[in-house]
Amino acid sequence: MSNRRSQVRHPVHLSAQLRHGGQAYDCTITNLSLGGCFVTHPARLPLGTRVEVSFRIPEYEQPISVGGAVRWANESGAGIQFDGLRAQEVWALNKFFVRFTVEALE
Repeated sequence: MSNRRSQVRHPVHLSAQLRHGGQAYDCTITNLSLGGCFVTHPARLPLGTRVEVSFRIPEYEQPISVGGAVRWANESGAGIQFDGLRAQEVWALNKFFVRFTVEALE
């Protein structure tokens, strides 16, 4: 089985909000990359479900809110593939991810 991810996922613990079907749910992002994330969710979401994920990182004043689709799910949550981030969000996330690189080198 091949791993088709083109971005490195970083382990995180970020409070987030997941919106789908006219509802908003509090959740936690447990891994994050420029291409997507894994979010905890109490109900198994069907593959292809359109969602919006909103979260904050210290390196960016505004919340990051991005649309995406469920690419896989289990009883713990869902893997979300982002539609695309704005340039400022990519910059802020890359700055956020630097801490993981530095920690790995220490």
